[in-house]
Amino acid sequence: MSTGTPNVAAPETRMSRACPVCQGSEREPLERWSQAPWEVVRCRSCRMVYLRNPPVPELLKSEFDWDIHKDGERARRRKAKGAVYYFFSDLIKKVRAFFRSFAPRKEIRYTVKFAAGKRILDVGCGGGHILANLPAEFIPYGVEPSPGMHAQADASFRPRGGFCIHNVAHTGLAELPEGITFDLILMRSFLEHDSMASETLSACLKSLSPHGKVLIKVPNFGSWSCRLRGGDWPGIRHPDHVNYFTPETLTHFLLKTGFSKVHMPLIWRLPTSDNLWALAHR
Repeated sequence: MSTGTPNVAAPETRMSRACPVCQGSEREPLERWSQAPWEVVRCRSCRMVYLRNPPVPELLKSEFDWDIHKDGERARRRKAKGAVYYFFSDLIKKVRAFFRSFAPRKEIRYTVKFAAGKRILDVGCGGGHILANLPAEFIPYGVEPSPGMHAQADASFRPRGGFCIHNVAHTGLAELPEGITFDLILMRSFLEHDSMASETLSACLKSLSPHGKVLIKVPNFGSWSCRLRGGDWPGIRHPDHVNYFTPETLTHFLLKTGFSKVHMPLIWRLPTSDNLWALAHR
């Protein structure tokens, strides 16, 4: 079990979840990736890994916001692993960032390549910085629960013909004007946070144009790094990461939701990568 000082929550402020994919209640504990009181479990039926008892959604974005606790958690992990380990870890990150600076971000490249048209929706768009960098012919839209970031995104999107809805994902999608559909929906580093992931994906499916797609990026629980580092893997974030996907469970989830096909080439699901990409077709 992961050690350290956890974020705590009274029992009455925590949810009790069934499997987000198959709704099964039979599960096995994964103590190596848990941190009391937060319980990471694996569904015995479909093998999905998830946080069984996250905070209720309104607390997840306030008292348990990762932006509030991240510095303390990173300091704890650095102390546990030691300066030498993180010297090389930080060096590798700097080298990767240097080489990535010479090319457009993957989110931009993949959106331009795979979008069936020009109307793009970013679910959990933050301040709108990703879609703001799309070529001028694309029309950006967003859904964002944070008041400050919503205001930034809305101000950025409206001059280009789009807008941003101030709400959480699945209810925000229900607020879209009747008849509006999207050629690509981007969910970058979002689905792992969503305790209503099934409802969100269903709402995305209904919001797509006839040839629309959903582009997803999540932490890769099937990575070698996750197996090696256990509870110190960067993709483990208690309690705001509530879903932990492998290539198999993400594919199963998307097909079960009703998507017709999932595009996930080997380069998008390498076990050497901490991240996982998928392109789900309507």
